[in-house]
Amino acid sequence: MLPGLPDEITLYCSLGENVIPQIGYGAAALDKRTVGFVIEPAPSDRINKILDVHLRHALYHECHHLVRGWVKHGGRPPKHFIDGVVCEGLASAFERDAAGYPAPWCEYPDNASAWVDELLALSAGADYGHWMFHHPDGRQWIGYKAGVYIADRATERSGLDAAQLVSVAAEHIIELAEMRYPSKCGTAAHNAWLG
Repeated sequence: MLPGLPDEITLYCSLGENVIPQIGYGAAALDKRTVGFVIEPAPSDRINKILDVHLRHALYHECHHLVRGWVKHGGRPPKHFIDGVVCEGLASAFERDAAGYPAPWCEYPDNASAWVDELLALSAGADYGHWMFHHPDGRQWIGYKAGVYIADRATERSGLDAAQLVSVAAEHIIELAEMRYPSKCGTAAHNAWLG
């Protein structure tokens, strides 16, 4: 499904606190061949349930990142904050459509285009955690939801799905979605994401 996916991928599973609180797991593309999957410390039956319900679709999401190069170590730095939004949106759309998991971060609001406008106006050094996870104004997953909105528009207008768009540059995804890529660029957003 994903052209360019490595033949071998290493999966590291561990217990830890860096998880999505509502769901009990977190996942990340660590480098171009490695995925990390963290489960909240819990009784073994809860851990097994998290693995049974979430590991498969999380791997779809993270494998999309592996091919795209949206990885913590060894990837290409983005030109603008919106690049990360596009990467997360495409991976989430792939997770939803190919793995059949309607993640809560895939459900964008009716005013998603206004959220996209906010994200397009951000500086490269904008707070990744606020815009991608928990915003101080109470909104959650703004970047993910807006990214899925962008991915869905690009898919609708191009006739290509998220797997077929895996290697298409963020600027072109924005164009396919009939939006305008920002002219001001920088790498601080990716550097902030790396922590």
